[in-house]
Amino acid sequence: MPTTFTSFPVAYSNALDEVLVASTYASKYSVPGAEFLTAKQVSVPDLSFGASPAPVAYNRFKSAEGDIKVDRKVYTLAHDDEKVFYIDAVDAINEAAVPITKAISEYQRTILAPEIDKDFFAVAKAKAATKGTTALTAANIKAEIRKARTQFTQAGLHGGDLYMTSAALGLLEDATNRQWSNETSITDTVGSYNGFNVYEVADSILGADFTAISGGNRTMQYITKRAALYLFAPGSHTNGDGWLAQNRWVYGSIVPANKAAGVYTSKKA
Repeated sequence: MPTTFTSFPVAYSNALDEVLVASTYASKYSVPGAEFLTAKQVSVPDLSFGASPAPVAYNRFKSAEGDIKVDRKVYTLAHDDEKVFYIDAVDAINEAAVPITKAISEYQRTILAPEIDKDFFAVAKAKAATKGTTALTAANIKAEIRKARTQFTQAGLHGGDLYMTSAALGLLEDATNRQWSNETSITDTVGSYNGFNVYEVADSILGADFTAISGGNRTMQYITKRAALYLFAPGSHTNGDGWLAQNRWVYGSIVPANKAAGVYTSKKA
């Protein structure tokens, strides 16, 4: 296959990246500029600090105590997905990038984004410090959520995000005697509860009754890169006489070993 290709307009590739950001829960925990070592391996830094000197031992900042230590751990991302899009030359007379961008955008929004989020929540469930198995009811759901808040507090974390299925959210609504509202702005949250931003997530994506995450991308890290975005003109490939776009996404989510206390999940046994 010939290797000549038309450069994909930067404005359109940026628009495609924005689609993923707007369409995924995982993007809130993204780590920009991750250091890729291979196609799927990334190096993630973790900072730790030495003990601070006691006041009686204070020696005008000459002590070696309190030194910053940077440890790097290599993680292998779980996914390396490819997709080819074809636009007939007749349908792309003026500018092929426009219809192809629309096609890729729709694919990302309806197919890729749900897969990214499904993987994100699966990792959260697998790595959570606590995996509750209690069957939720309107009578016990507040106590179950309180367990997550307590775990986070003990780990030095406060607040966070609470992702719930429609059924679990319904139980929480039935258990509270207040109106849920979000009057200050329009977002994908349905409100807040006890220091948590609450999100309603499809059962097939969440994979649990509820999952709580505290600490942002210091606790969970979603890493992605667009490994390829090539646009081949008619005559430069052997797959017909139209325009051909090759896409490749490498992505995955991780929870550093010492950050598991920032994740709590509950799924009826």
